This record gives sequence, C-alpha cells and structure tokens, in this order.
Amino acid sequence: EFHNRRDADAMPPFQTLAALPAGVRGARELAHDRFYRSALYHEIWKPQGMHTRVEAVLRRPGGQLLGSLVLYRAPGDAPFTLADEDRLAQLLPVFAEAVASCGPAIADEPHLPAPATPETLLLTLEGVVCHASAGAHALLLLCEGGASRDRLSRPWSELAQGLLPLLLARLRRPAAPQPWTGSLRLVHPTAAGPLHANATLLGPQQPGASPLVQVTLRRMEPQRLALERVLRALPLTAGQTTVCRELHYGASQAEVATRLGVAPATVVDHLRKVYGALGLRSTQELRALLDRQLLAGG
Repeated sequence: EFHNRRDADAMPPFQTLAALPAGVRGARELAHDRFYRSALYHEIWKPQGMHTRVEAVLRRPGGQLLGSLVLYRAPGDAPFTLADEDRLAQLLPVFAEAVASCGPAIADEPHLPAPATPETLLLTLEGVVCHASAGAHALLLLCEGGASRDRLSRPWSELAQGLLPLLLARLRRPAAPQPWTGSLRLVHPTAAGPLHANATLLGPQQPGASPLVQVTLRRMEPQRLALERVLRALPLTAGQTTVCRELHYGASQAEVATRLGVAPATVVDHLRKVYGALGLRSTQELRALLDRQLLAGG
C-alpha cells in the first residue's frame, strides 16, 4: 500500500536521491508538518519508534546503483546533524565495496535447503496451473526477481519464464517409449538463493484424461546463513557464538584469537562456557552438533 506509492505523497522518491552529488538526503527534508501529519508517519514510522532519518545511496565505482542505506532515530533521540550526514557520505564507498564484493562469494558457496517447506504446483503440459500450495506463488515471483505491481497482476502461467517452460518442454519430449514415467530436476538461480525444481509427469488414470505435471519447488540458502540461524537458536552469548562460528569454519583456537583480536585465554574461557551450556567435551563434538542442526534445517 505504501511502498513506492503513498510514501511518495509524503517524501521524495528514491530516484531523486540517486541524483544527489553526495548521495545523502538529510533529515531536514522531512522535518515539516505535512510529513508528520501523513499516514506514512502515523501508520508506518510512529508505531516502529521512528521519527527522523538520513538516507544514502550505494553505488559501484562505475556509478551503478546497489541500493540505499537508511538510518533512523526515535522521537527522543538527538536530531541528525550536518556533521552526521558528512560522516555518512564519507563511509558510503566502504559500505558499497562490502555489498558489491559479497555477491560472487555467496554464489559459489555451498547451499542447504531453506527451512520453509517445499511448495507444489500441478499444471498441464501447456503450462496452465490447475492447483498450487499456499506459498507457490511467492516462489514463482522470486523466479522473476521478486514481487512488483506488474508481476502481481500477471497470470501464474506467465511467471517463472526461465523455469517452468523449460521443464514442460523437456517433459513433452520423453526419451523412453512410455511417456508417463518422465521426471527431471533443474536448478534456477534467484537473488535469494538457488531454487530447486523437481518435475514429474503424471499419467492419466481415466480414459480421455490429459496428463498433468507435478512441480515441487524448494528454495536453497547459503550455508553461512543457515549456520547463523542455528547459532542464534543456541543458549550462547554473542562472544561465545562468534567463537563457535569460527571453529565451525575450521579455525583453530589460536587462529580464532588472532582473528578476533583477543587473548587466547579469552577464547578458551568462551569455549569452556559453550561446552557447559551445550553438554559437550570437545571442538569435534561442537562441529558435529552444528552439522546435525544444519542438516536438520536449523
């Protein structure tokens, strides 16, 4: 209701931010009665404790937009100053470099099934969707790059054009003489991680009935993201979680101390408390526990 629609009635659109030389929009642009009387402020900002903000755009060195960074403060906080905005502008290249550099690494790392249950579609060989599970539409939108006003208004058969038509085309050309045993699997890349699609051709059981295709979709996620969810579910402090993360990646206790810039005794103390909280006796048992949780989906 608000995103890119009613918010434009109360605040400048993102495109104007991208044109600013410093790439920073100051808090003063929204410090007026019209904004504080708007539905955007009362229905979105105020319930979340947000009163003012500075916004900045992240760009690659060549100028390509990467996204925006927004800092908020509550009604009782000190207002943002010009000095705050200048410091933010100086930091933008650092943030942009970090965002730009993480993409290829994420694509190359191992992936695990996301905790959400797989979604299922039942469609004809011509691509008409007959039945679908509750979350299937969201995954089809993900194949197209995410939800937008245009995509939300499209028929299901027009979504996931890089995936569903390819599956159907292959199933329409079975290699075996008996066509009703066809089954195949494809991996479709998305911004949220690869999507695994398994398609099975279902043969008709009644005379004159047409074959149908069952497609099961499951989103995968980077292993490091799954590890973070597993670690956050454990009864550990932030310091203990950091040590567990580094040890799971294969670092020794001495290497963990060097990476974190702490004394080796600090790592030993964290690890002793981890063993006590989780009922473990060694680093090997810790890694095995985390691996089991990862395979179990967190």
